Parts: sequence; structure tokens; C-alpha cells
Amino acid sequence: MQLFKALLEQRIGLTEEVTLASMPIFLEKFSQAIPFENLRIINQQASPLTKTDLHKKILLRNEGGVCYELNSLLYYYLLEEGWSVTMLTACIYNQQENVWSATGNTHVIILLEHYGKKYIVDAGFGANIPLAPVPLDGQTVSTPNGQFRIKQKDMFSILELKLSNRDYEWRTGYRFLEANKITDLKQLNHIQKIIETDAASPFNKSPLLTKRTTAGSSTLTPNSFSEWNNGAAVKQTINEETYYMLLNAKFNM
Repeated sequence: MQLFKALLEQRIGLTEEVTLASMPIFLEKFSQAIPFENLRIINQQASPLTKTDLHKKILLRNEGGVCYELNSLLYYYLLEEGWSVTMLTACIYNQQENVWSATGNTHVIILLEHYGKKYIVDAGFGANIPLAPVPLDGQTVSTPNGQFRIKQKDMFSILELKLSNRDYEWRTGYRFLEANKITDLKQLNHIQKIIETDAASPFNKSPLLTKRTTAGSSTLTPNSFSEWNNGAAVKQTINEETYYMLLNAKFNM
């Protein structure tokens, strides 16, 4: 589907071929152009997760999405470009309660294999995205968003992170098993239903949008707008009118 490839590259401003070395540039462009957002979940307007429907939602209507939308879109692009990729499920660690998420394995990530080496690629982890392939061999990856590594504990692979100017100690992001592959659309639909309807889901309560910027990141909720610019954070309380103004001005939605 050449139109899919052309529209994605147009939306993110990609002009060069994606290689392993240039993957961080590609992921940075992706995260600056396509926000993590849950507006359709909040508005109870579920969008199907086929390649065609993601094409319409994100590339034609210029929306963003949550992990199972953003990483599915990224997966389809990489697959079309000839990369060896597989989607996996993962379980996010709840930092506030210090427990694994009650929604279980509802985070979607990408396993990429390149010349015998395995990496995790994730464009759908909100403000915590690595912005580079993270090797499964434990090597630490440093990006503009922080440091990331994958450690092995018991039977699990665990993504750990230290966000730039925010974290001073390593913290747990999520855990996964390579065996937990997504092999058909029914699995994605099941994850989508949990995130949209389960009481334990953090994404069906209130609007949330976040995206990378050239200087850091922006995050918008109905009550606040936060910006990280070159390591400095500014957070302001906003009203409904300002929320909708910023929704358009900062997120083009």
C-alpha cells in the first residue's frame, strides 16, 4: 500500500530511508508528529484497528492514538519496509501503587530482529517512549528522552527507564515475554475493549494528550498544560476554553 507509506512519511516529515542507525531520528519525528491521545476512548467512538482503519484515523484524519494504535501503525510501516517485526503484549508497572497493572498485558510493543540481535521498539508509551530501539541484551540506550535498558528477571524481560531531568533512579516501565505474540486482530480488539471499558484502565477516565517537541514534550489534560523545554518544566492550570485552544494550537486536533 504505497499510499500508506507515503502518507505516514509525509505526516512525520521523513525524507530518508530508515536504517537501524537512523531509527532514533525516525522515532523522534514520529513522536513529534503523532500524539499519544485517548480522545476517541473518552468520546466512546472506538475506531477499528485494521491497517485500513488506522490509515484513515491517523494518516487521513490526523489523529493520534494509544499504544495499540500507534505501535500497530508503526508495525505495519516497518513490516511494509521489509523489517522483521512482531507485536507483543506487555504489562505496565503502576508507579503510583507499586504494583503491576490490573489490566494485565494490555500494552502493545514491537519486537524487532536485525542481524540476529533483538530490540524493543515502542512509540506508544506516552511520555516514557524510548525514542530508539532498546536491545534485549541489557545494553543501555541514551536518547533525548532519557536512558532505557531491558533487564531479565525470573522469566520476564523488563524495560527500565530514567527520564531526562525527571528520574534520578532507574524505575520499572513494563514487563513482557517474547512468547506473548500478537498473531491476529482479535487479540488487539480484546486489548482495546479492556482499555476502553475496564474500571482499572487509566485511559478511559479523562482526556490525555502528550507529544514530543523539538525542545522536550507537551502534555495536555482538561485542567492543565505542561511543557518540558530543554530540561525546564512549566505547568499551568487551564480552563475549558484554554483546553480547546491548546488542543488545536499544540496538537492540531
